Formats: sequence, C-alpha cells, structure tokens
Amino acid sequence: MKRLATVICVVLTLTLTAQAQLKELNVSKRFNWGIRIGANAPLVSIRHMSLNENKIDESDSESSLGLTGSFISRYNFKRNYIQLEVGMHQSHTRLYNPDYGLNKISTSSYAIDVPILYGYNITKHGPYLMNLFAGPRVSYICNETSSITNHTNTSSRNLLYDERPNSFSLYAVGGLSTTIGHLYIDFRYAYCIKNFKDQSFKIDLDNAQTGQVKLSRTINELSISIGYLW
Repeated sequence: MKRLATVICVVLTLTLTAQAQLKELNVSKRFNWGIRIGANAPLVSIRHMSLNENKIDESDSESSLGLTGSFISRYNFKRNYIQLEVGMHQSHTRLYNPDYGLNKISTSSYAIDVPILYGYNITKHGPYLMNLFAGPRVSYICNETSSITNHTNTSSRNLLYDERPNSFSLYAVGGLSTTIGHLYIDFRYAYCIKNFKDQSFKIDLDNAQTGQVKLSRTINELSISIGYLW
C-alpha cells in the first residue's frame, strides 16, 4: 500500500508541475495520445462454488488495492471521440470459508486490458474539459497465483490448479473523466460480463484427503487514475 501511494504521489507531483502553466489540450486535431496510471479496487462476486461437486452456499471475500495503467490513443470527431487503450492491471483478493476447510485462499493476478471507449465532451471551457465514456473491455489474465493458509497456523502453500488459469474476461466499462490543460483524471467502473474459464484446483482437507474446488466468480473493478494527454 505504501509503495502504491508513493508511485501515485510521484506521478501526480510531476504532472502538476508540468501543468504549472496551463496549456489548452487541442481536441480539434484528429488524434490525441496519452498515458494514465492509478489505483484499482477489485470487487469480488462469487457466482458458484463447489467442493467435490457439493455446492458451497456462503463464502466471505475481500480485496486490496492494485495498480492499473494504460497507453491511450484518442480519435476525435466534433464533440465525440473513440478511445483505444492498451494496459495492465493487478488485483489481490481473498476468500474465506473455514466451515469447509478452505480457510483463507489468497489470489493475485495480472491482466492485460484492451478497452474501446466512446466518449462525449459534455463541457468545454478554455483548458477545462469534462466527458462521459463507456464501452467494452477485453482482459487476458497473463499470470495468476493462489495460496491457501491453514487455520491451525500462519503457514501457507501454493494451490495446484487443474488447468492453467490464464483466460479471457469481457467487461462493460463506464466512467467520467476531465482534463485540465493536458492533465487527465478519470473515474471508471468495470463490470465483468463473462469469464471464459472458471477456477479449478485441489486442496488438502482436514482428514488428509484431497478435495477439488471449482469456483465461478467475477471481479468488478472501481478505479481512479491520472495521466497526461498530448
């Protein structure tokens, strides 16, 4: 968390310094380019979970902040624009269910994101812009690791997946952004429409037997980021 806060503060300081003398962003030209970096808050929603084919009704979950960022390419026409991004985000989630011997399952993942967003400039006054945007996003989980912590001690071990967890997810993204000169700030929410592969892994039960866990979940995301547009 401290490292995340430090990175955001440094980027914000450098960007604000560059904006000491506001220069209006030229949205009349055909293309704008930029970068953004920020914090990502995953919101876990469990759709289905089973242990040895037996459905698990309730599980508690939580998450912690991760980093998100992307390169921006924006095509302008009148008060509208189409924004293509290529970036990456990380997420850290935890799942609790001691009644079934699952205890705490911690998962960290890194995903490549490709959103295509339609935006509309709802206001423009000098160097100040504000717009709404929405569109689809495809995410590919390029790296994911999970570990389980035993309730009798603080040790943890990595979980063995039945299949590689790498998969695609489809999101619907919406948000609000503003530019002050060339400084870019956005708030966005990403709703996971579909995961193309569910998690499946084996765990050791309390009676020294092996159990198979199948987990269908979605991770919606709330993020805030800052950046710079040219």
